[in-house]
Amino acid sequence: MKTKAAALILILALAMPVYASEGVKTGSPAPTFELLDENNKKVDIGRYMDRPTIIYFTHNACFYCTQIILYLKRAQQKFGEKNLRIIGINVMAKDNKLIRSYKEELGFAFPMFAGNRDDVLRAYKINYVPVIVFVDSKKIVRKVIGHYIHEAELHKHIGDILK
Repeated sequence: MKTKAAALILILALAMPVYASEGVKTGSPAPTFELLDENNKKVDIGRYMDRPTIIYFTHNACFYCTQIILYLKRAQQKFGEKNLRIIGINVMAKDNKLIRSYKEELGFAFPMFAGNRDDVLRAYKINYVPVIVFVDSKKIVRKVIGHYIHEAELHKHIGDILK
């Protein structure tokens, strides 16, 4: 079973395009897109950036991503939904099927969108997951973390965008 899971992860990693010179930069506006939500409805994700926001790039086969989701759920409880917005972008999803199963499996309520599109992956320079983008209340990117994060570090970066 472990061999099949490892093979699937390797296939998924090799299938993702590589965007070496592109990508969002700290201090620049967060790119926004119309993406499909869990109901297959097109939504402008920019409308969700009405307060300090975490944009969380993930996919269903990422083990570390599931751990970070637990941290994000606790962070939203700690900092409050009125102060902090969390949105997920599933880089494997082209429609709502993977989004719904992922949300149900992990039991989280924050919005998630289908992000398996070249323009989205290129704009945020998504070569792998997890990637966490911290956006302030003016929709400016303040920090991009492209790896696993510990809960204390997550809270520190949240504190920075809440200032």
